[in-house]
Amino acid sequence: MSEKEAQKQLTIEINDKAYHAEPGEMVIQVADKHGIYIPRFCYHKKLSVAANCRMCLVDIENARKPSPACATPVMDGMKVYTKSAKTLSYQKKVMEFLLINHPLDCPICDQGGECELQDMSVGYGPDVSKYSETKRAFDDPDLGPLVSTDMTRCIQCTRCVRFGEEIAGEKELGAMGRGDHTEITTYVQKTVNSELSGNIIDLCPVGALTSKPFRFQARAWELQQAASISPADPIGASIYAHTRRGQLMRLVPKENEKANETWLADKDRFSYIGVNAEDRLKAPMIKKNNEWHEVSWEEALDFVKVAIEQTKAESGAESIAAVASESLTTESLYLLQKLMRQVGSNNIDTRIKEGAVASGVYSGYGIDGSLEDIEKADTVLLIGSFLRKEVPLLNHRVHKAEKNGANVFAINSQAYDFNYPVQSVVAEANELVYALAALLKALSQRVSKELPSKDILKKWLAPLEISEAIENVAVKLAASNAPVVITGFDAILNPYFDKIYFLANALRELIGAKGGILSFNANAKGALLAGATPEYEAQGVKHPSSGITAKEVLQGVGDTKLLLLAGVEPEKDSILGAESLKALTKTDIVVYMNAYDNEYAREYADIMLPMATHFETEGSYYNIVGDCQSFGAVIAPCHESKPLWKVLRVLGNLLSLEGFEYQTNKEVFDELDALEKGEFEAPLITVLGDALPELDDEINLLSVVSMYRTDALLRRSNALQNTQDAKDAMIVRISPEMAKKHQIKHDALQVEISFEDGSYQFDVKIDENIANSTIAVPFELLSPCAYRGASVKIKPVEVEVTVS
Repeated sequence: MSEKEAQKQLTIEINDKAYHAEPGEMVIQVADKHGIYIPRFCYHKKLSVAANCRMCLVDIENARKPSPACATPVMDGMKVYTKSAKTLSYQKKVMEFLLINHPLDCPICDQGGECELQDMSVGYGPDVSKYSETKRAFDDPDLGPLVSTDMTRCIQCTRCVRFGEEIAGEKELGAMGRGDHTEITTYVQKTVNSELSGNIIDLCPVGALTSKPFRFQARAWELQQAASISPADPIGASIYAHTRRGQLMRLVPKENEKANETWLADKDRFSYIGVNAEDRLKAPMIKKNNEWHEVSWEEALDFVKVAIEQTKAESGAESIAAVASESLTTESLYLLQKLMRQVGSNNIDTRIKEGAVASGVYSGYGIDGSLEDIEKADTVLLIGSFLRKEVPLLNHRVHKAEKNGANVFAINSQAYDFNYPVQSVVAEANELVYALAALLKALSQRVSKELPSKDILKKWLAPLEISEAIENVAVKLAASNAPVVITGFDAILNPYFDKIYFLANALRELIGAKGGILSFNANAKGALLAGATPEYEAQGVKHPSSGITAKEVLQGVGDTKLLLLAGVEPEKDSILGAESLKALTKTDIVVYMNAYDNEYAREYADIMLPMATHFETEGSYYNIVGDCQSFGAVIAPCHESKPLWKVLRVLGNLLSLEGFEYQTNKEVFDELDALEKGEFEAPLITVLGDALPELDDEINLLSVVSMYRTDALLRRSNALQNTQDAKDAMIVRISPEMAKKHQIKHDALQVEISFEDGSYQFDVKIDENIANSTIAVPFELLSPCAYRGASVKIKPVEVEVTVS
């Protein structure tokens, strides 16, 4: 410690023992730092100080009255007493007041056994209440399908209110009334729609706010706790899984400042519900004479082995392909690609949601730097991203940066409702690439550094005009000392994603920005590192981009005879949607490896192998910033499900492949970790071409995906699917201008959209924030013919009304 830093430190005494403290620290912070317990209800280290519960009152020498430890800044030489008779007297009197109106319903309260009020009443509460009047009672507001309310138990600590305003960025809860009539409720009787709403369950120190899906399911003392990692998105939030008698009951946050701090997104918290879905695949099944029959694992794996050998012998190894989910463990993905390459095929890929696939274009590259770097940004640019509804915990970091003074800009096809101020540039879906190119041109005129691949880009950028809105963004980015650029889901799903990808990278390189690209699933970066791509280099052995991509396989490009589907439901996961079923039904043999029985899979698959879910297997994930996090199984696999890495290990042995003699999952990871892996970069000219794409569509399609439908586990969480966010994400949205042009007069009516392959009917919502000629359509509903080069027509559906 330098002499200057030492001079800044203060010395205070707590219970007659001296401690160092920093100027501006509160007494409770110094006490917590040194393990000195002070009771509290309203104080939380991540929230502002309210000092309204008064439970943390302490005795400070020479003070005229008791002081709240959470709101009293330290002073040099201060003497604090947390265990004196006077301090205990203060705290017991406060506790008596808090218990005056609290109902005596601990036996039926979900918080029983882990309730802060219950615990503190034992240490500080009176034996007998002096209060004989009627206790107050409040109505319970409806906070949606995730949070249950019993507001009569509320002690008005306001943690939930402050969380909404300061962390979630939504003033959805507030205090109404005064004195004894103060109650916490929603504004104008609205529900809570924040994507972080479940955190108020953890914050509530009593049983006023509890988990609705977990309500009356188990008691706290019945649960066993195991640390794990969330499979819901690429942040890799640290969690504790609570189980009872081998059944997964709930997920709660585990503190990890590098990833999720103390918070969880709702999709992290409630994804576990999908583990116990009714459509779990229970045993291996083989289709015989167009009927499904349960078989043993031995018979099932022998079927796959023979199918691979015969296909290779008859049609060549290049007719075998694998499409895998980016939610699989790194070890499973590594073994799958190892099996494929030893069989002789490079046809393995996980890019099933990218609007355009090219060599070297991977959304799994993630973000460089750390999440703390995002907080320190002074300018943030979001490209094709509604970050709040994509990766909520990353959005929380941008929210913190904005509160610290950062300017946030977004180039989107919709003026999204962020939970912090954002200066939006709205561009049509097919003009996003033009807007990004214009920004790159404006920046190149303002910075001294030369453009990467300048000859190519100068040819591209020369004819572009720069709008005033784009110029404003360029001015701020060019002057920024710590810029961050993030490319999001709308850009990835865009049919010109390959071009957007390289323009965004060129922009980041030009201004030295941190950031990168989002990914839909938890282990996209792990999929790249494991080599689950058509192009891969390890130990100096280069597998060129000769394999066909997942998108090509699902479009029927090439001559795929045998397809391994690992953790993927193509009709829901692929950007091609139901169109992928055409190619799948024409494939000779489809091996479906998944945790769930699927009505579509029963049509196109020839064999179904039940896989363990994330919580039933061990493995590792690489999160969006490249941190490797390992986890173990928290429950045993359901029915006859098996971890995928074990299935692939046995299959490798049956095929007599080299290096599949693993005994543990760690051996697989150690082998992968020891490999010297290379990275691929596509030549810029290959992707960019000679010129910008021609824009001649009158109607532009923006394909969207709900954050609660990005993988099979989330799709089966009924609680999440009942949220307003999930419902809104499955509705087609158009602008008022388009509605007027096509004579669509009301929301919630159906429209007919015609593509080259036919007409489809959708529910529609008129949204004034969307670009004039853009239609936002969930990609599960979207015809792939609506992509590049397709004609689109729209008209309202005539509804017959019968009056009785």
